[in-house]
Amino acid sequence: MRTVLKIASIALCSFSYMTVNAACLKYEPEEVTLAGKLHRETFPGSPNFESVADGDERETGFYLTLAQPICTQADSGSDRQAHESVREVQLVLSKEQYASLRPQLGQQLKLRGQLFSSFTGHHHADVLLRVDP
Repeated sequence: MRTVLKIASIALCSFSYMTVNAACLKYEPEEVTLAGKLHRETFPGSPNFESVADGDERETGFYLTLAQPICTQADSGSDRQAHESVREVQLVLSKEQYASLRPQLGQQLKLRGQLFSSFTGHHHADVLLRVDP
């Protein structure tokens, strides 16, 4: 009886891990839809990425605070990292997209696009969404 319980317990844990991992979103070129509240934030940029008051450029962008946290899957052999409990996503937008989304600041919305993992000092969130036109 103990052997059966151990096997059942191991199987359940394995299934739970696979289910959680399968629910994590994939990076580009996969398309995803995210829902959340649109807002604008400013961070220090070049040259030191430390302080606007001390002379760093302002980097202002649009971000989506997600209604539900997401996770992302790592890609072996690339710099795409796995992330857990992501609640904030930086948006990558064209000038036209900034203009069309500006009136929706502070509102809940859904956006579709491709995810990628941060890789420069200009990326102020772990995960970014390149929003579809």
